[in-house]
Parts: sequence; structure tokens; C-alpha cells
Amino acid sequence: MVPVEEAQAIILQSVAPVGEEAVPLAEALGRVLRQPIRADIDLPPFDRAMMDGYAVRAEDTARAPVRLRVVGEVLAGMTFPGSIAPGEAVKIMTGAAVPPGADAVERVEKTEREGEWVILREPVQVGQHITRRGSQAREGEIVLEPGIRIGPAEIAVLASFGSATVRVARRLTLGVLSTGSELVEVGARPSPVQIRDSNSPTLRACLTMAGVGAHPLGIVADDLSGIESSIRSALEHFDGLLITGGVSMGEADLVKVALRQIGARLFFERVRLHPGKPFCFALFEGKPIFALPGNPVSVVVTFLLFVLPALRRMLGYREEHLPLFEATMTEDARHSPERRSYLPAFVWFAEGQAFVRRVPWEGSSDLVGFARANALLIVPEGVVSVKAGERARVLLLPWEGLP
Repeated sequence: MVPVEEAQAIILQSVAPVGEEAVPLAEALGRVLRQPIRADIDLPPFDRAMMDGYAVRAEDTARAPVRLRVVGEVLAGMTFPGSIAPGEAVKIMTGAAVPPGADAVERVEKTEREGEWVILREPVQVGQHITRRGSQAREGEIVLEPGIRIGPAEIAVLASFGSATVRVARRLTLGVLSTGSELVEVGARPSPVQIRDSNSPTLRACLTMAGVGAHPLGIVADDLSGIESSIRSALEHFDGLLITGGVSMGEADLVKVALRQIGARLFFERVRLHPGKPFCFALFEGKPIFALPGNPVSVVVTFLLFVLPALRRMLGYREEHLPLFEATMTEDARHSPERRSYLPAFVWFAEGQAFVRRVPWEGSSDLVGFARANALLIVPEGVVSVKAGERARVLLLPWEGLP
């Protein structure tokens, strides 16, 4: 068995970033940026009013209350001719350019209008309610770095600086193959000795959330020729392959045999991990093959620890691994000390601190118990139990928000 970090390092050294393509901005959501984005203008491009109100000279309000003569009005998208002289004010709307000569804006709620005059009852400070030119970005400044996934906020930045097309990582597509004579499709009624295939839908969902295309390849029985044929076909059409089941030590566990027969290079076959020990990684003609255990919780754990970092490396993310953080245990947690454990857990925050407790579950086949978790509690090798009150490392499930 190889340690978790060694397995992760082997995988990351074995995969390389894929190519890139230019896409219209409207198609960039969810893609991984492959170019630095620079501001082509200052943002904002002018001193901009943050409030509806009156643009004034701050020094004119030092002896407030004061009466200032209103000499005009400026709306968003308009410019004010001339400049403000001492004792004058200009009515201004949110987003409009501050007139020359003005250095502050007083919001309308704190003023009183009397014909051509406006009364300000409090002094204002220089820069009040004004967003200064270039305060958000200067022309030529990098505003988005390569290696980030483009979300709605990034779309806004790209649009603001004229990026009508964007260079992104090309789309990845992986095949998803389930093995096991005991499996039936989700819509079928299983016999007393069969179970529905939950692993394929789970992995397809994981891939979709990772921004990767997932192609379901169905179920193949525990038959060597059938498994071998399915693997060969998948690797002809996709960038890689996820296989679940058939990787343990039983007579019907034929996936590793099939991989050897097609000439794939197996890097390791077991990881010092619980759950998920019988995880296998291989390459065939440069394409990664991830052979995951058949138990559903093991599938998710090994996907997060090994498959997702590899996909992020291939897509060009700046960071491959999901972040870890520490939380305080609220109850004791025991486990087998021979392997590092990633146990289903629930994390919450109170008074600025993170707390964690184990979620009751019946082992790596207990998908119902796992559905109640929003994190994985990490218990190192050699540790029999983590006590209440101790700090422990936690991996938040990337599709879960904290309550």
C-alpha cells in the first residue's frame, strides 16, 4: 500500500495540462481561464458618484448649515459643462461623473431643496460618496489570473474590460464504467441479490461539478473479455476513464487483470487509506485510468483525494488540492489506526469557530449515512481516537455549503 500523499504525487506527475481554446464570453461560465486578463481602461474611468445627491466643494460646507446655489444637474452617462465655483452645487445621480471642481457628494436625504438653492446641514469630507477613478483597477493591471474557474463575478470583470472572447482550457470528457454482475440500472427493480448502480450517477455528478464532461458507459458484468473490451472502447473516445468495482482481491475482481492485458501501466493498486484502500491508478497511451472501489462512500472519498486533483491539473487550475482547515471535536471519534481515515462528518460554525462531529454510518457502503455529512474528518495513521475538545483536520465536501 502507498501512502495518500505518495499516491497523489504519482498521479499529478503522470498527467499534464490539456490544450486551450478561445470561446465567446457567453460560453465561458464554468471554464478554466488560461490567460491573464488586464484592464484596458481605468475602473471606474472617472470619479463616480456613489449616491443620488449633490456634488459640492467640501470646503464650502465647513461652516454648515450652508446654502449653495444649484447650477445644474448631471445624470449617468452625461458630462457637466464647466466646473463648480465656490458656493455652487450640482444635482447628481448615482453613477454619474463628478463635475470638475467638486470633491464630495452629499446624499439627497441629508439635504433640503429651496428653489435654486440647496441646504446642507452637516459638513462633508473630501472624497465623501465618490468612487475615485482607477480605485478598482488601473489600466494595464492584471485583474484575473490564469487558473481560476470562471463564475458570474469573473464574467462581470471580463465584460467590463472588453473580453468578448476568452482563452480557456479545452473541455475534458471522461468515460464512467461500472463493473459488477450484481448491478442493475437505476430504473430497474433489483432481485434479492442485486443492487442498483449508484456509483455511475454519483461520479457523473462529481465530474459535472468539476467542470468535466461525463459519458456513462453502463454496467459490465464480472467478465474479463467484457471488461477489457469496454476499457479499450472508452480509451479510444475519451480523455480518461473512471471504473468502479472489480479492484479488490477476489476472484471476480478482474479490472486490474484487464488493464494489464491491454498494456496499461499500473502505478499502484492499493492506498493506505480508509475508506478506499483498493484504489488503482494506471495510464494507457498517456490517458489516465482511475479504478475506484465499488463501495459508494469509497467512491466519493477516492474521487476527492485522487481524481479531482488530477482533473484540476489537467485543466490548469492554480491549486490542485481542495483546502483543509481545522475544527474542534465535539465528541470522541475512534477508528482503525493502521490507515489514515477520512470519516463522514458534519461541520458548523459558532461564534467564529469551526466545530466538527462524526456522522453515524455503517461503513463504506452506507450511502444514506454519508448523505448526512458535509465534510470528511481526517484521522492520521497511528491515532486510535480523537478526543472531544481536540483540534482535527477537516475537508469540506466541495458541493456542500456550511449551515
